[in-house]
Amino acid sequence: MKAVFRVDASLKIGSGHVMRCLALADTLKNNCFKVEFICRKHQGNLICRIIEEGYKVHKLDSISKKNTGRKLEYSSWLGVSQKQDADDCIKALNNSLVDWIIVDSYSIDEEWHKALKPYCSKLMVIDDLADRNYLCDILLDQTFGRDKKEYSHLTSKNCNFLMGSEYALLRSEFINSRPKSLKRRKNQDLDHLLINMGGIDATNITEKILDSLKFLNLNRDLKITIIMGANAPHIKSVRQKAAKSDHQINVLVDAKNIAQIMTNADIAIGASGSTTWERCCLGLPSIQLAISKNQENLSKILASKNIIKLIKDVNEVSSMIESAKDWMRDVGTLSAEICDGLGTSRVFNKMTDQIIYLKDYHEIEFCNYTNLVQSDVNLTLEMRNHIEIRSWMYNQKKISISEHHDFIKKLETETKTRYFLIKQKGEVIGSINFSGIVYGDSVDFGIYRNPFSQLKDLGRILEAAGCQYAFRELRVEKINLEVLESNKKAINFYTRCGFEFVKKTIINDLDVICMKKHKS
Repeated sequence: MKAVFRVDASLKIGSGHVMRCLALADTLKNNCFKVEFICRKHQGNLICRIIEEGYKVHKLDSISKKNTGRKLEYSSWLGVSQKQDADDCIKALNNSLVDWIIVDSYSIDEEWHKALKPYCSKLMVIDDLADRNYLCDILLDQTFGRDKKEYSHLTSKNCNFLMGSEYALLRSEFINSRPKSLKRRKNQDLDHLLINMGGIDATNITEKILDSLKFLNLNRDLKITIIMGANAPHIKSVRQKAAKSDHQINVLVDAKNIAQIMTNADIAIGASGSTTWERCCLGLPSIQLAISKNQENLSKILASKNIIKLIKDVNEVSSMIESAKDWMRDVGTLSAEICDGLGTSRVFNKMTDQIIYLKDYHEIEFCNYTNLVQSDVNLTLEMRNHIEIRSWMYNQKKISISEHHDFIKKLETETKTRYFLIKQKGEVIGSINFSGIVYGDSVDFGIYRNPFSQLKDLGRILEAAGCQYAFRELRVEKINLEVLESNKKAINFYTRCGFEFVKKTIINDLDVICMKKHKS
């Protein structure tokens, strides 16, 4: 599958939009998506950073016309009219159809979406404002506490809403660092302060914070780390200020190991932007400032729940630092509870519904278990518990409703296991599952037909659809499966479908036949 991101960074926009798109892009790329970006060459863009991460970037000229069609509050950030931008993007796509277009821009609304819809199978919008009309298949807003009702009047009825901080888009380094970081929070010492006011910090708040800290009676051994982006206009001034400080201050530019730095910090002072979720994932207690209007709502919500400490003015930093040991542990614990860092996996699974075309059987719809409506969730359980199905499973006991729901919940954060309810012409014909996915190599495969369906030849349809999906979408070279030795009918069926005997083994005290099928 192919996904194209439309996202910009600039001195006005900042770097957060690009960074969260890169986090999702990495998960898509690691799961066999081909990923490209379309970015405009604004001053302060991150095109080189995206290319360094291994992605192709279609570069659009930064025209900055006075008339950009200012119907939106942030229209000027686009640099051109939406129509011009849409035309430029269509040209960049070479008029070809892609599976997904993912747009993250406050300057774009349904006018642009409508123009690009013919060039993608599905369109996703990443947003956190809920201030304009959208025409998309998925709308993602990672704001804590966001309710889809705030968007329902702005979208079509078929839009799928991914709302809340459980969908926060973070790079894998934060997930990997989370256990160590949370363990470290048991220590309430204040030995390392992190300051990160975003990649740009256009108003030089970082330097003002350093000025404020001078009046505190801080431990001389206190280590201070400052993170800035290469496009930040005040790097030189901040470095000069840091060099004159009595404390050890390290100014890092475009740091690649931010998760490690945050893990080793005891407290952070930062902007209320996308790095909020990075700090929350690591349970890093933070003092935050809303440095732009679009950050105000989020920061107020988090502060009201004691998830962060919010200040309105830099001069309040000193009092917050002085009282830090009184609130660090509680704030760190609460922040860690709202973001587990697995948002990109949850979003990825929401993107895996697909229709494939089988010769003689036409359209076959793959519906990821994580996306099912309640009636289909219930049907999957009824199918699995049917005597004709469970009698050939390793676990032949009936699955309870709670176990079923817990299983589907767990699938939301899995990327190497996928379960699909399969439909043909709207009718459920069975279930297909893939596990142990090793892209470019192999996958473990399982199917069962809908025991309530009267349609014929369902097994053959499911096997053909599953193999096509595995070979084309997962790009594996071989498919593995296991079947009970006593299930002679299934063994004969798989043999006719081209599966070969590999070995006999014992699983759960049951005799099992292992088979495989190679890509032809």
